[in-house]
Amino acid sequence: MKTKIFSIVIVATFLISSVAYAQSPKKANKKAQHQKAMMMKKDGRHGDDFHKIFTDEQMETMKAYRLEAAKKVKPLKNELRELMAHQRTLTTADNADLKAINSNIDKMAAVKTKIAKIMAEQHQKVRALLNEEQLLKFDTMRNMRGNKMKGGPMQHRMMQG
Repeated sequence: MKTKIFSIVIVATFLISSVAYAQSPKKANKKAQHQKAMMMKKDGRHGDDFHKIFTDEQMETMKAYRLEAAKKVKPLKNELRELMAHQRTLTTADNADLKAINSNIDKMAAVKTKIAKIMAEQHQKVRALLNEEQLLKFDTMRNMRGNKMKGGPMQHRMMQG
């Protein structure tokens, strides 16, 4: 009997210590930092590399364009989130009104279109700042980033606003 209890205590102690070690915040933090560093290297945007492509003046102008676009997009994203919440309400109702659902889908599509137009305008403003060599690098970086998002968790987040 004592041997059985002793064995159970040892196994329980082993399991608890292994779970605690597996969820160690230091280990998780190091892994996250390593993954972030690897992604930045693959992007060609490893800190200084990104700044070597553009002048400081261009970086400041791009920052201003991003801020301007973000200010325009923020209320639209909020509206989109509200429409998506309303869509969930409409689709989960006991007697779903298909006409209201379709109307809400059209409203969501219109808001997404407005957001896409604002982002396209901002993108073209940035491209207008650059010379041919910078354009090539800028478009290459954007394409690489876009390929990583396709089908991944970022695309899901972007669809949610």
